[in-house]
Amino acid sequence: AKLIVETDTFGSRVRIKGAATGFYICMNKKGKLVGKINGKGKDCVFTEIVLENNYTALQNAKYEGWYMAFTRKGRPRKGSKTRQHQREVHFMKRLPKGHQTTEPHRRFEFLNYPFNRRSKRTRNSSSRAGP
Repeated sequence: AKLIVETDTFGSRVRIKGAATGFYICMNKKGKLVGKINGKGKDCVFTEIVLENNYTALQNAKYEGWYMAFTRKGRPRKGSKTRQHQREVHFMKRLPKGHQTTEPHRRFEFLNYPFNRRSKRTRNSSSRAGP
């Protein structure tokens, strides 16, 4: 499903709208995610929080501490049962297919490290100067 993310300020407050239906994703007082045609209420505004692991969490502006979350099967979780550290809350930003970025992609740089104990022992024993 295509989603349109609208920002109301330069801050991190967003509203999410379905492209096909025009409904906004909102949270009701029980913590359920619902769709509304009019997304102007505070229950339809989410605050983007960038976490330490570079994922994004979407906290509801009306209900502090309640986050938008989906299970592994794609079902929505109640906001009242979510916490910031839970995996269901973590989202990644992705560009749409065919979207060109301004900076060119760089190839991965591979570094050769001795990853196991045996290669470290062999390396250290060969580098020692014998008597």
